[in-house]
Amino acid sequence: MLDRVGVPRDSKWRGLILYMRSIKNYDFLDNDQKEQFQALGMEILRARDFSEAKFLEVIKANERILSAPWNRALTRTLAETAALVQEFQDTLFRHKGGVQKLENVAIDAVESGGDVDRMLGTIRRGFKDMVAMIEEDAEKMVALTLTDGLTAISNRRAFDEHMSRTVALSTLERRPLSLFMIDIDHFKRFNDEHGHRIGDQALVVVGAILKGFAEEMKQLEDRDIFPARYGGEEFAVTLLDIAKDEAEELADIIRRKIERYNFVIRDPDGQILAAGIKINVSIGVAELLADCPTADIAHLVDAADKALYLAKSSGRNQVRVYVKG
Repeated sequence: MLDRVGVPRDSKWRGLILYMRSIKNYDFLDNDQKEQFQALGMEILRARDFSEAKFLEVIKANERILSAPWNRALTRTLAETAALVQEFQDTLFRHKGGVQKLENVAIDAVESGGDVDRMLGTIRRGFKDMVAMIEEDAEKMVALTLTDGLTAISNRRAFDEHMSRTVALSTLERRPLSLFMIDIDHFKRFNDEHGHRIGDQALVVVGAILKGFAEEMKQLEDRDIFPARYGGEEFAVTLLDIAKDEAEELADIIRRKIERYNFVIRDPDGQILAAGIKINVSIGVAELLADCPTADIAHLVDAADKALYLAKSSGRNQVRVYVKG
């Protein structure tokens, strides 16, 4: 085939093209990266430009594709860190005010004279108020580190902690544990068409639907469902005591809920600019004890990821379960 499209023999182009054709099958790439490598390879073969300048351009494109997830993760981490720093600064200022208030209470109690027990009681209450405020702020700080700043659902850190506990429980007590890996279809195209602000809104909507579904299942059936933003446009949902067959049905309920949602885009004055905008998701489903050679997080995520890739490669907007090869 390389001869037919005119790729020079014994050239570095052949090595590069063969490398690109093989790398898209590697497990460490996400679905978007695999699609981008495939598109880039097709572009090379159609253009038939095998110049040195084009070669350098393709090398840079390869580097961008490979580094994109890491750059997104770094950007997200820096944003979360900045938010934590700001929250910590605000907390320090609140504590500074609390200390000053406590100092004033103690001085007023001593200077007012009178009964010693009354003065000690006043000072003791001041300390209790200060401790309560510190404990409340500490709880808020912990919650902030485990919450995705955009979607307000659990973040990757919270997901990892939850999975560590839940996988251990499932393994020890032989309880079913299923996992959804959810990816918004053609999200880059959606961003390019509607802008990143609307793209962020799409992420918020998916997060809200997942959170609402988990709360509804908890209230109606006392089911333990834990949704989280896994990274970028990808979400993860763990389902304890739910086997793969039932999990597949629940995944399709979520898929249809998202499919039916209508986006409305408004200008700053609230006027509707566009309505009826849709997004779809693909979902991969796997079960820990049924699908994993070793009952651990890595194997479960890998199995659900492979099911997700099958859903996307089979046409998207569908649910697929993991099938052992």
